[in-house]
Amino acid sequence: MKILGVILAAGLSKRFKGNKLIYNYNGKPLLQWTIDLLNQYDFDKLLVVNENWNEIENHFKDYSNFKIIYNHEYKKGISSSVKTAIQYALNNNYDKTLIFLGDMPLITKETVEKILYQNTKKPIVAPYYQGQKGFPTLIDKQLYKNVLDLSGDAGIKQIIYKQPELVEKIEINISMSVFDIDTPL
Repeated sequence: MKILGVILAAGLSKRFKGNKLIYNYNGKPLLQWTIDLLNQYDFDKLLVVNENWNEIENHFKDYSNFKIIYNHEYKKGISSSVKTAIQYALNNNYDKTLIFLGDMPLITKETVEKILYQNTKKPIVAPYYQGQKGFPTLIDKQLYKNVLDLSGDAGIKQIIYKQPELVEKIEINISMSVFDIDTPL
C-alpha cells in the first residue's frame, strides 16, 4: 500500500500575531513538531506551503525528505491546501493520504498508529476526542475525486458532515489530537 503523509502549512495565521509556524513551542518551531513526527515513518512525505515559505524555511530542519508543494490559492482556505495535497496523491497513485496540520504539535505516535493501522473498509479514518474530530485524517483514494470538489475554509469535515457513514471514528482518550495553536500561548 502506497501512503502519502501530508502536512498542511499554507494557512494565513489570521488569529496569530506573526507566522505561527515559526513560533517557539517548548523549544522548537511549531511546524518542526509535526515534521519530526512524520520523520518517524517510512512513507512518502509532502509539505503544502504558501508563497512565504522561502522566508521561513531556514527555521526548520530535517525536512529534506519532504516534497514541497506551493498552494497558490491558500487565501481561499484550508480546502485549497487539502485539494493541492490530494491532487498530488492522485497524480502519483497513492492509495491513502494521511493529513496533518502544521499547528498541532502534540499529536502522538500512538494516535497516528491507531489511525494508520485501523482495519476498516470506510474511506476516512480520524481520531475523535469527546465528539470533536482531530488529526491526522486518513483518506482512501476512492474519495480523492470527492475531495477535489471541496471549497472554503473547511477540509474533509465537509464530506464527514454530509456523509458521516464514510468515517471510521477512532475514540481517543487524549485531547492532543484536537489541540491546535491559533494564538500565542
